[in-house]
Amino acid sequence: MTRVVLIDSSVNATHPHLAGAVLECGPAFDAEGQAATAPLRDQLGHGTAAAAAIHDLAPSAVLHIVRVFDAKPRCTFTALLKALEYAADCGASVVNLSLGTPLASHAPACERLVARFKAAGVALVAPVSFEGIVSFPGVLPGVFGVKEDASLPREKPELKDWGGRVIWHASPFPRALPGLDPARNLHGASMAAANFTGWFAQRLCCGEAPPSSSR
Repeated sequence: MTRVVLIDSSVNATHPHLAGAVLECGPAFDAEGQAATAPLRDQLGHGTAAAAAIHDLAPSAVLHIVRVFDAKPRCTFTALLKALEYAADCGASVVNLSLGTPLASHAPACERLVARFKAAGVALVAPVSFEGIVSFPGVLPGVFGVKEDASLPREKPELKDWGGRVIWHASPFPRALPGLDPARNLHGASMAAANFTGWFAQRLCCGEAPPSSSR
């Protein structure tokens, strides 16, 4: 079984793009990093869009939902760390993190977590930057850091140069909604990470070898 942990705003389990998806309800982490049981509800819509992108590309993967956002797309670093610690130990194959921090002061804590993921054999996917500003942990070695590239199809990420490094690039667009211009839907670095996660998870579902994080 390929289990994908989605750390985001939870999901709307009744959304038609999640029809047939196997959803597991994980905890929600508050600002102090305390975990609580939380129903699957998404006030923001971001987690639903990310889950739909992953499910579209890897329909047989199990999606384990962890909430760190509510009505706004931000959380404390403490909540982020606790969610990642949980994700490293819950039997995941891949963890999709559609967020990060620009603060280099948080890099050491992120590096310790990346080492923990590596030791557990769990792939961590996250954006390398947001609007040109590098993001931790996505920019760190050992993470499947993803950069958005609008020229790519959603199902075909590619390794390309980025600032002297060769990293994964992926489409920044979510699964299409009928009658809506993709540029008017949620899109950007976080959706690029979700598309890469879906592609990665499908490789695992098919028994293919996982790709390298970068070159």
